[in-house]
Amino acid sequence: MVRIAICLALLGGASAPLLVAVPAYAVTMDDVRQAMAEKRSFDAFQYLKELAEAGDAEAQYELAGFYHWGKVTAADFTKARQWYERAARQGNADAMLGLAVIYGHGQGVPQDKAASYRWLVLASSQHLDSKDAARIAIARDDLAKHLSAQQIEAALAEARSFVPQPE
Repeated sequence: MVRIAICLALLGGASAPLLVAVPAYAVTMDDVRQAMAEKRSFDAFQYLKELAEAGDAEAQYELAGFYHWGKVTAADFTKARQWYERAARQGNADAMLGLAVIYGHGQGVPQDKAASYRWLVLASSQHLDSKDAARIAIARDDLAKHLSAQQIEAALAEARSFVPQPE
């Protein structure tokens, strides 16, 4: 009887690592796209949160959009700005444009045309196709009409020194 108890204990101990060693499923942006295609916005939102918190700039930008436009929850401009900023610091041009909108319209922050201009300048300095670059340049140049020479120079200096920093 003692031998049976020992064998069962050893078998139980041998199977325990098998239960613990199962790798977790890693969410990807493909999962987000699939959830969106299937109209599962809440699932996409949850996936984006996981990826964004792990430092994925594309996920941070997309999550910011969920907060900015209230896709799953009520619009939250503060959270949108925070996620746009994290993605923008990594060089995501779309996130830079999101920040230009937030500051340009004063969404959750005081309206700040200089900050909006600065983000447009930074976005236009990224690798963009010619069509997008032209649209951003038009918006940037139109906004420049409302700024002082010092504000414009400060934005240009920041763009010249900008180096994306992956998280």
